[in-house]
Amino acid sequence: MKRKLLIIFLGLLSTAYSQNNKVIYPHHVFWHKTDINEIFPNKWGAGLDFVYRTKNELNTGSMFNAHLRTSIRPWVHYQFSEYARLSLSPIGYMHTNEYIGKPEDITRPSYNEWRTTLQFFHHNKSGNGKWMHTWRYRYELRWQEQPANNNYRFFTRFRMRYRLRYMITGNDFYENNTLYAAASNEIGLNLGKNVVWNTFNQNRLYLGVGYRFLQTARAELRYVNRFRTRGATGFEFDHGRGLMVSFYIDQITGLGKEKNPQVRFVD
Repeated sequence: MKRKLLIIFLGLLSTAYSQNNKVIYPHHVFWHKTDINEIFPNKWGAGLDFVYRTKNELNTGSMFNAHLRTSIRPWVHYQFSEYARLSLSPIGYMHTNEYIGKPEDITRPSYNEWRTTLQFFHHNKSGNGKWMHTWRYRYELRWQEQPANNNYRFFTRFRMRYRLRYMITGNDFYENNTLYAAASNEIGLNLGKNVVWNTFNQNRLYLGVGYRFLQTARAELRYVNRFRTRGATGFEFDHGRGLMVSFYIDQITGLGKEKNPQVRFVD
């Protein structure tokens, strides 16, 4: 019994120590995402997303100073209804140059990552369509390169996001020339035997506006605020803040068509 109490005490002491000695490295970042999709009449669909991110280093300079990440992921979709979709990215590729928060980070090598992602999201509307609520759940299988050991580390991550959209013009998100505002928050949790201290992976907050054009295309400008653990220390964190510009094509075959059938729901 005493041994169990000692283990609990040491665990609490370790947690308290980590919190009291928390180190946060600030960064200015720029994120870009392009997302293209097509849903077919049989409810199946395909998509592709491309992500490009940049950063400053040692908290100096502009958000465009250095490369942060480039990634590309193909997707297969199944649209259950107008309100829900299941998606699978069988394999995605990421190349990352990590944050530079302290001088020792300058020698950190870049690394590759392969990722398989299962995703489900659903939404509903309120206020006669003026408000749209979206919940997204992701489970990721991640193979992350460890350049120093010349091998890959495998772990998994669960992500959950809630997004709220408000239609500034009109009350239909799918109507052409709709201007809307959006806010979302997402939390990520690392899972697996290779995860030591950093079960909490990150929290992402977005605030922004978007505009629909050409019937099925959209552009969004967002403020992004990302708080993330770094390494396995349990007390070091990266805090990235900046801008994100995104372009979406919800339905390729519907671009510019005035009599386009209602766009099926997308992320």
